Amino acid sequence: MRKIFAHCFLNADQKKYLENNFSVNIHNANEKILSSDELIKYASGYDGIISQGNLISNQYIKKNSNILKVISNVSVGYDNVDIEYASKHKVAILNTPNILDEAVADLALGLIISTARKICEGNSYVKAGKWKKNSWPLFLGEDLNNEVLGIIGMGNIGKKVAIRANAFNLKIIYHNRNRLDDKEEDTYNAVYSDLNSLLKLSKYVLILAPLNNQTEHLMNKYTFAYMRKDAFIINIARGKIIKEDDLVEVLENKTIAGAGLDVFEYEPKVSKKLMSMTNTVLMPHAGSATHTTRRAMVELACKNINDYLLFNNRDNLVNKNF
Repeated sequence: MRKIFAHCFLNADQKKYLENNFSVNIHNANEKILSSDELIKYASGYDGIISQGNLISNQYIKKNSNILKVISNVSVGYDNVDIEYASKHKVAILNTPNILDEAVADLALGLIISTARKICEGNSYVKAGKWKKNSWPLFLGEDLNNEVLGIIGMGNIGKKVAIRANAFNLKIIYHNRNRLDDKEEDTYNAVYSDLNSLLKLSKYVLILAPLNNQTEHLMNKYTFAYMRKDAFIINIARGKIIKEDDLVEVLENKTIAGAGLDVFEYEPKVSKKLMSMTNTVLMPHAGSATHTTRRAMVELACKNINDYLLFNNRDNLVNKNF
């Protein structure tokens, strides 16, 4: 019987689904994410892996190249594995697209509103019992109405955000590797822009791009310098797209107004300076964190690996040319 190593929490139904056809070993990643070395130690000798939150090293792939056939990610992103190296060793990489788009778009708007309207500051103030007098001068924030939202990465999630942003009467500009066609731009009421112009014009800059060689440290001291002094940066994509030390510096120097972050360059390690600032709203990589979405993501990851190993079904295959 072929074997699967699940580096994620599986509920009883998900476990039973896989055990109908495979021998399954489960590591609950909710308790601990295995390091690359630990994965080699504990998860070698399997036909497939379900991966949530962990890195798959080239060393792991090489050591298991005689048996490993598939890595099924519980995510849309796949920067946890070297796609080219996996393809070279005939290992399929699968992901879970579309399922999390709505939830991530919701949190993107939530971070925009929370940073602009100082919701977290106000919440802490009230709970600390500090509200003793007239609230009129407290926590004055910024408007969304008639302001400019710049979206970097206008894929499925970016389009979902645009739908929501239009309801707030935000003016949408976007930068993307490939420009949308005229019909889509009309649908989402979005105007294409080069990156520097987007940064200059936007009150809210939202990062939704994938992490790759072109986007790593896309936001750094040079690109931050283009932003408006009253602008907010929101990152709900990948932490390494922002050079975190440079972000700390521009926030300290008030080069920009604030930041809403769901992802971090060295997560789960977070800069103490970011944590101490009042103009930051920080979340623990929770863009898809609703009960319905997370359950559906794991179910699709299980279906992906089941169907690939049993039927060579290549739905949601990332490395299509391997």
